[in-house]
Amino acid sequence: MVRAVVGTHIKCFDKAIKQVLLLLNEKMNFIIEEDGLDIIIKRDQFEEVKKELERILEENQQATNVIAKATDDY
Repeated sequence: MVRAVVGTHIKCFDKAIKQVLLLLNEKMNFIIEEDGLDIIIKRDQFEEVKKELERILEENQQATNVIAKATDDY
């Protein structure tokens, strides 16, 4: 029996973001299809994936700020 899964299209203009999504997918299993810079994810997991991606990007931004601050101190 064929089963349809509703998805949401994400266009990854930044390859780093796509890599983060692929790593997250290993834990959360949300990618339906991936081709080039396009990813289709399960619609019911979109908000959860978005929040997790934002959290990771925020952590990276904070780490970058700490490194920049340490560099400015020299």
